[in-house]
Amino acid sequence: MMKAKIVSESPQSKLGESPVWKDGVLYYVDILEGKIYSYDGNIKVLHSDSMIPFIVPCNDGLVFATKDSIKHLIFKNDEVKMLFDMEFEPDIRFNDGKCDMKGVLFAGTMDMNEKEPLGSLYRLDDQVNRVLDDITISNGTIWDADKKIMYYIDSPTRKIRVFDYDAGNSSIIGERKSIDVSSFMGVPDGMTIDSLGNLYVAFHGGSCVVVFDGSGKVLRKIYVGAKNVDSCVFGGDDMKTLYITTAMDEKGNGGHLYKIKNDVEGMPTAEFKFCNSKLI
Repeated sequence: MMKAKIVSESPQSKLGESPVWKDGVLYYVDILEGKIYSYDGNIKVLHSDSMIPFIVPCNDGLVFATKDSIKHLIFKNDEVKMLFDMEFEPDIRFNDGKCDMKGVLFAGTMDMNEKEPLGSLYRLDDQVNRVLDDITISNGTIWDADKKIMYYIDSPTRKIRVFDYDAGNSSIIGERKSIDVSSFMGVPDGMTIDSLGNLYVAFHGGSCVVVFDGSGKVLRKIYVGAKNVDSCVFGGDDMKTLYITTAMDEKGNGGHLYKIKNDVEGMPTAEFKFCNSKLI
């Protein structure tokens, strides 16, 4: 089993999540502390809010979620603009989000009590469209290099859903057989994909990232020295460094950033595209 190394400079996050790679810098969040971190050899706090479930890069900064909104952080002047203001029930919040290669944002919600399928997956470009319902904890959305398949995780179901995808219209057009991951310790959380189409799935409660091929065959495991492994992304000059975020466990351990050198390069983090003048 391969073993990831802790990034010694990284602070202990309560819930480290949503790593993205942009212009030679890693960005990630601590959801519960409401912080966006940058890492380029040094760790900095870029922005704080009451809660920040996820980030995605854009041309001039980052787009980030709060409990019930999507905002735009502009690096040049640290200005924050509102993009989407949602109306959720009190126990519903955003949890995870990714952009497809056209720059369309797919953002999912979750039941904050982590018990009931009260959440949804939304597509956000110039408007808001609900594309999936009956979700408990939305996680892990990613697309293959050919842009024909979308993978998606609702963590408590302990499976990876596989959808046929129309990249031209940024829409789901059918569903294939899911990948069953119930034999692994913990639940599937965030994930990323490499240039060969292999999935790298973080297991919250499982102390590892499991690498699957596109059919669901296990290729290898990457051990992480933290119980709650939350998400991962590729970065580095050659896109072969896998960065892994973790969360604190019930004993107060974990929550640091980890990394490991991979033998295959990963797919780049897709940026949000401002497709309507009202969002600029």
